[in-house]
Amino acid sequence: EDMSNILQDLNEDQKFLLFLWALRQYSSPRIAAIKGQSDRNIRKVRNTMLKKIRKKLLEALTKKVKAQQPLTLLEKDFLIDNGVSVE
Repeated sequence: EDMSNILQDLNEDQKFLLFLWALRQYSSPRIAAIKGQSDRNIRKVRNTMLKKIRKKLLEALTKKVKAQQPLTLLEKDFLIDNGVSVE
């Protein structure tokens, strides 16, 4: 599974949050004001979204390792940081 598929699996609320947070670089309080929610709720949704992305990315990259497909340095670093051997 590639990154675009992982992002497509997010719900619409998570996609909107990711857009505002990552691409527009809005702060949690600013996003909260836009959405009419609390800053705490926005941070919770963001953290849940990031866990979901990391989990799916870890699964996809682990499959690449098992299939002996080449990895970028960033992918290797991500795997190592998550306790997966890349040898």
